[in-house]
Amino acid sequence: MVAVDYWPDEEGSIVDGLICGFCYADAAIAEGNIVKWGTSAAGRVAVTPSAAVGDGIGVALKAASGAGAYVPVAFSGIVKMTTAETLAIGELVICSNSIAIVGMGDSTTITINSATQKILGCTMQAGLSDDGDELLVLLGGDGISAGNV
Repeated sequence: MVAVDYWPDEEGSIVDGLICGFCYADAAIAEGNIVKWGTSAAGRVAVTPSAAVGDGIGVALKAASGAGAYVPVAFSGIVKMTTAETLAIGELVICSNSIAIVGMGDSTTITINSATQKILGCTMQAGLSDDGDELLVLLGGDGISAGNV
């Protein structure tokens, strides 16, 4: 774990940003999970846990017990997240799965496998992966496709 950061120990929202409090859960979602856009709810803002590298667009701030529940999701703001690799301060990040983040690569030239990977945010602290380090992330990618950066 990095040096004491004086923020709460648990993952989740630190500073309010753009929080959508009425997202419709397509499936069970744990508090602190990275979520992607859902598909099952016509006319609703639907989310489901991230399933692939780079498909995350926000962070669930509370748990949803299953499909049909409503869950607040942070799309911007400062959140505490778990890293899956060593990250530097100011690095652009994407999700590696529904619970951890990874860097996008060189900050001057972003090279990714497909335009479907979305920027989740930018690190505000450095983190190591060997102990599931938690660090502060400034969310704000808002689902921007890295292919358009």
